[in-house]
Amino acid sequence: MEEKEYGFIKEGKVFRKAFLDYTDKEIGEVKETEEAAMLYYKERFALAQAKVNEVEEKINATENKGSYLMKVLHLKETLHDFDAIGDFEFLYQKLNLLEEQLNSFIQQNRLKNLEIKTALLAELEEAVKSSEWKSATAEVKEVQRRWIKTGAVDDAEKERIEGTFKTLLDGFFERRTAFYADLEKMMKEKEANYQDFLEEAKKIKEIESYSVLVEKIRTLKEEWKDLGRIKADVRTDFWNQFQTIIKGALAKAKKEGKAKGNTGNKKENLESRSAFLKELAVLNESITPKANVKSLREQWKNFGPVEKVEMEKLQAEFLFLTDQIAEKQFIESLLHKKLKGKQNEADKERLRLKIIYDLLNRDKNELSTFQENLDKFNTSSGLDKLIGGKLELQERKVKVKEEILRQFKAGA
Repeated sequence: MEEKEYGFIKEGKVFRKAFLDYTDKEIGEVKETEEAAMLYYKERFALAQAKVNEVEEKINATENKGSYLMKVLHLKETLHDFDAIGDFEFLYQKLNLLEEQLNSFIQQNRLKNLEIKTALLAELEEAVKSSEWKSATAEVKEVQRRWIKTGAVDDAEKERIEGTFKTLLDGFFERRTAFYADLEKMMKEKEANYQDFLEEAKKIKEIESYSVLVEKIRTLKEEWKDLGRIKADVRTDFWNQFQTIIKGALAKAKKEGKAKGNTGNKKENLESRSAFLKELAVLNESITPKANVKSLREQWKNFGPVEKVEMEKLQAEFLFLTDQIAEKQFIESLLHKKLKGKQNEADKERLRLKIIYDLLNRDKNELSTFQENLDKFNTSSGLDKLIGGKLELQERKVKVKEEILRQFKAGA
């Protein structure tokens, strides 16, 4: 038997010498000479060294050192089976040291993770108390995201802290689910109120007097506001049905008035138009009025005649109000396109003022240019009425925007 430092040859077989708790191990046989066989297996030891060195370098190069613990343990379990001759005991000493370092690092991390998760639990305990479900849900999900991102805690604490977190989380979402289920139930019940409202609204088709009809419509619109909250798409459908009923009643009243050769008492018509203008004035008090301008204009057309002098005043006021409502809606659409929902209310107010200033300056410039060019038009060809109408329209556009600017400033 020829003995070497970390291995030996016996009866034509190559053995790795015992080390630590591992016995002698046959790793090969002599194929040419004993020296060549020993040299081959000694050179293979460099591969075992490389495996250990590689994991050591990776551990030193990363912050997430704990992720390499299983790799170190795997090497400790398998390295002794590697067919090579060399100082395996030194490699195991290095692996044991790495294991100790990693365990220490993991323990420190788990203590740190425990501190973080304890703080997150405190945050969660406060968040789940809120009944402002939208904001509370966002806060809870943010805590949940940070919890998942935080690493594990010590096994002795894991069941307690993870269990407490899960209990709080489950309780919150169960209460939220119950709330929305109750809300859904209430909305379904309120839908029946809307249906009853529409049935009642259909009765306005029997009203013949414009003034009575308009007053009833105004009353119904006020009642609509108090019907309660339901799903937006369902409410929109009911609203469209309501508008159809109103249009039908107005059209029917107008048709019957013409069939009788009577478009209504002028005094009643004046009262109806005046009442409608008051309704528009209230609507126009809003910075962002919600109305269908086309529908408003159709309703105005359906009112009966009044004295010419009165009609001119009423028509001017109607145009001034509806132009403001339409212009405000246009400004709001520009505002949404520019902001894209990212700015706060202060930003909206500033941008809203900037938009109306820009539009007003544009209209003023157009009016000034039009007035400067008036002398160039040949009014003898019958264009004087057309030009006068254009001038009046441009002047009204300026006045409308000046009034809107005044309202915006007052509300700022």
